[in-house]
Amino acid sequence: MWSLSLVLACGGGEEDGPRDPSVPTITLPEGAPQACAHGPEVIVDTPAAYERYIDEGLTRYTEVVAPNGHAIAIFAADGLSDAQILRARNLLRFYLEDVPDSRYGADKTAVADAMADNGAALAMPNGAHREGNEPRVNAQPLYDAETPVAGSDWFMDNDFEHRDAAFEEIFHLVHDAGIGTYLPGALPDYQAELLAEAEAAIADGRWGIPVDPGVEDWLADLEREGSLAQEYIASVIDSYYGLWGPWTEDDGGMWGIYIAKTRDEVLALDPVGHGLVEAFLAPNLTIEEPVDPDFDSTLSLVFNASEPYTHKTRYFQAVRLTGSGHVGIVGNALDNLFVSNAGDNALSGGEGDDTVVWCADREDFEITLEGDTVVVESDTTGRDLLDGIEVLHFLDGAVAVSELE
Repeated sequence: MWSLSLVLACGGGEEDGPRDPSVPTITLPEGAPQACAHGPEVIVDTPAAYERYIDEGLTRYTEVVAPNGHAIAIFAADGLSDAQILRARNLLRFYLEDVPDSRYGADKTAVADAMADNGAALAMPNGAHREGNEPRVNAQPLYDAETPVAGSDWFMDNDFEHRDAAFEEIFHLVHDAGIGTYLPGALPDYQAELLAEAEAAIADGRWGIPVDPGVEDWLADLEREGSLAQEYIASVIDSYYGLWGPWTEDDGGMWGIYIAKTRDEVLALDPVGHGLVEAFLAPNLTIEEPVDPDFDSTLSLVFNASEPYTHKTRYFQAVRLTGSGHVGIVGNALDNLFVSNAGDNALSGGEGDDTVVWCADREDFEITLEGDTVVVESDTTGRDLLDGIEVLHFLDGAVAVSELE
């Protein structure tokens, strides 16, 4: 078992790609919420040692540190927001979180170590992806136009011109460098199952559905380069986490190339694929999903067919408010965690044991009760109205709402 380190800077050479940096870690008071170490302060200027990345316009940097002390690096261009970079980092953390009792994900130490030792890196360039314009560095690309954050227009409007490719591209990185494909990985048996099922899914029409003439050529290219398994399981993951639920142009997901659009359809139409996802990943997104700093409306985590974006948010367990917008959050039946911002917010926990986090000491806040509503306010963090919240967690410790007078 292990935990992800949190870093502020890095050093070291780049002859074999980013690895083994010497970095300080963020330290928190004992009992402090770990969410307070996962904010935008972990994004820094790209260290001078990574000159090739800087030359490609990738001037911002963060990382996740594996148990062996080596880094999995994330480089981003200046057009990416803190929320986008933080989301990519958190999604990588989610993929590397242990999933108790799962077949391949119960202990991901070796997967994370393999990624770091293989020099795994994510590159987040400005703009949209076009073949041939990838940054000339050894890194998995994820473009600005491919990573909408919750609360942004792209996310709320389900803009498939800016489809969410973060799940796919970051899993490709984990798959290639950690699970192991063309690089030596930690889970060859899992890779063998993924490849066998990709081939079976093509044969029986679950995946690689020829919705246009180019699909067969694409599959042939994937087979030549040994990427069938990567693309198949990425299609399953996207539908499993609700990314194609809002797409109404055709049946299925991934532009109709995959048979299932929603998690229920994955279970019904591709049960083996469903099982392969759950063999490695948790059913709900336990990391803090950043909310766009310009968002000033209500975000619901409860599925509602009249709000198609909730196909995605129904699987959110934790949400981080950014900026100073005045935001409403409606929690779902999970044990939700909400990280507050500098705005005046209305946070409703719903079912489950729900927690709100403020990254400041309790003495900085005034806490009052107005009927069933808990009011938490300060001069710097605004005024939050809480309903159905069980725990208030400050930098110097937690207090149960039931203990408030």
